[in-house]
Amino acid sequence: MNKIENLKKITLTLQAGTTPDTMDLPLKHPEIEFIFGLAPEGMTLFEYELVEKTEGEEVLLHLRKNACSAFFEHLFPLFSDLFEERDELYLKAKIDAVADAENREIVRAMADRAAHGGGGCDCGCGCG
Repeated sequence: MNKIENLKKITLTLQAGTTPDTMDLPLKHPEIEFIFGLAPEGMTLFEYELVEKTEGEEVLLHLRKNACSAFFEHLFPLFSDLFEERDELYLKAKIDAVADAENREIVRAMADRAAHGGGGCDCGCGCG
């Protein structure tokens, strides 16, 4: 099984719910993909929850709207729709795939991150 490490391409399936046992909230993006470890400080708090996990494992997180921007950092746009109508929820993330990222994918992700944090962005997270 592939283990999550820096600069790996990670694919997650997400479920959201009102309780830890009830995944009853719809998601606009139930599957996401990103390059792990590209935050300015190396990893986001969200990525720390995933570090060294392997394909098939799940993490369950209790999230509050007022803390999510700092928790997800540059990944927040992937999760911003979670809190359109609520202040807190539970998020289950299943690790579907961990793969080597190609150099061009890493460069593109870094460029996207730089553009996102560089102002003029309309992602809704307040970075612009």
